[in-house]
Amino acid sequence: MNIAIREKPIKLMWLEALKRRLIEKDIDFSYYNEQFRRVDAGFAGESRVDREWLELICPYTFFVLHNLNLMNSAQHSHQLDTLFICTNFMLVVEIKNINGRLDFDDITHQCIRTKPDGTVEGFPNAITQTQRHMQFLKVISQNYSLPIEGAVIIANPNAIIASHPNTIPIFHVSGLQKHLHSLFKKYSQAFLSDKQLTQLTQHLLSRHQPLKIQAPIDPSRFRHGVLCSKCQYKFKMHYVRGLWICSRCHYASEEIFAEALQDYRYLVRPTITNKQLREFFNIHSSDAANRLLKKFQFPFSGSYKNRVYHLPENLVEYMKPFFRSS
Repeated sequence: MNIAIREKPIKLMWLEALKRRLIEKDIDFSYYNEQFRRVDAGFAGESRVDREWLELICPYTFFVLHNLNLMNSAQHSHQLDTLFICTNFMLVVEIKNINGRLDFDDITHQCIRTKPDGTVEGFPNAITQTQRHMQFLKVISQNYSLPIEGAVIIANPNAIIASHPNTIPIFHVSGLQKHLHSLFKKYSQAFLSDKQLTQLTQHLLSRHQPLKIQAPIDPSRFRHGVLCSKCQYKFKMHYVRGLWICSRCHYASEEIFAEALQDYRYLVRPTITNKQLREFFNIHSSDAANRLLKKFQFPFSGSYKNRVYHLPENLVEYMKPFFRSS
């Protein structure tokens, strides 16, 4: 058994940073808020399904991969929510966390959602998406001759699955275990050895291309500085002798700088200089900024006067050991 841990999507972290800092009068404020709501709901749904994998009793060696992003020959992306691989078959899982009545139309290839208030919305058809992924996996795993199945899982318990074709199974998350056991019965004979299964999994992982951060937003559109979490990020904090102190509620914290610097990494750039640190975080002393940068032992390039510090991907976790309270 090998179940990968689903990491928070880079797009969600980018939107979280933007949500904290985008000026409310910005022309795109509502748009990005809605984008955040959708991506956050999607991640919550995927995490809900992930708990089912931990309870799975499987008679075969298996791997569960999350957020696998593969590129085809046309450089178009295949973003797989979850891929289950065992010696007997592969299962492509598409996860949707939406409520209301869901009608899947096999002719128009559209999902129609009817809300309780009668509002009707159209979504891309998860069945079509799943079939597209299945066809691509068939091509890139042809040397292994492993049967490929697909399923659409609805993570929202309030959703009503109405009309749908019989091409791809669609069910609530509570039906995952039963569906898997039906596949274990269907494919009772192994097509691969454990060694071949590991080779196939490594082959797929080698093709994974992490999603990139969104296009940068002009820094004039969002608020700079360290923002006070106790004040819902509405007020700035000032740097005083190693601590950040809120100008409104006087909350003091050393650790909050990690979150703010991570916002900078997502919204501005993955590198920072002494001057850029002072300008963005309103630190008046060059020596104080230098001490702050050296404290966290960021990798750097360039000479002393032209030094550029490279900010690690998960700054909050990276910086934890350097704080006094850690």
